[in-house]
Amino acid sequence: MEKQEVSVKEVLEIFIRYPIYDIDNAEVNNKIQKLIDNLGKSEKICKNYSVISKTIYSLNEIDFANLKIFFGIESEDHFSQFSNSSPLGSKGKDNLQHFWRHVVLSCYQRQYIDSITKDVNENVSKASEIMENIEVELNKANDNIETVGKKFKTVTQKANQAENKVNGIYSEFVGILGVFTALSFALMGSVQVFGNILKNIDTPTMGNIGYVLIVGGIYLILIYLIIMTLFIGMKKVFDNKNSKYKFNWIFTLCIVTVSITLIILGIRLV
Repeated sequence: MEKQEVSVKEVLEIFIRYPIYDIDNAEVNNKIQKLIDNLGKSEKICKNYSVISKTIYSLNEIDFANLKIFFGIESEDHFSQFSNSSPLGSKGKDNLQHFWRHVVLSCYQRQYIDSITKDVNENVSKASEIMENIEVELNKANDNIETVGKKFKTVTQKANQAENKVNGIYSEFVGILGVFTALSFALMGSVQVFGNILKNIDTPTMGNIGYVLIVGGIYLILIYLIIMTLFIGMKKVFDNKNSKYKFNWIFTLCIVTVSITLIILGIRLV
């Protein structure tokens, strides 16, 4: 089997080199004619289809093109001319006809395979280009999405800042109203109380002054508690975590100290 395969290769290589030579050279034509005559006598080579196909499929592009020229696929059929000129009998020419037919068939099959392969490669190349374009577009889309996301985040932050400012303005405004309201209630109450106390005092004595100091100390604490209660109540209404409406313990200590001092002085004077 290996010997037949080598023989087929040798025969086809001679046919491949024929278009390179001078086809009008009588010596070359005589050698080709003798080769074809001997080929017609070898039925095993002429009808060894698998080896012929395998050999043709493994040819490079240049050798394959020369082989097609010799067998008349794309030009004049030189093989048939030599075959018709052969003195072989019917069996020998039948062997040559089988050999020619299978070589031509294998050439057409290879052309078809090459065409399919070329189309597949072109389609793969186009598909690769399309995928690359899609990837580029996806990258652009992702970049645009990231840009929009950053802008949206910036707008959201600015909106939150604006909302915080508005809430702060509302809080401060209500706080101011609360301060004036608390002071108004406290002052009206304290003025009325002190007015009633002083109204009942005809002649100021140390006891009366002490009594006034005791009442003043108590009302000082009450006024402070009322004002801070209003502030803390506003904090609960707005539920603002940044609100600073809470007891200032240092100031509260000062108020309590002053109130206690007034009460103690008042008690001593009484």
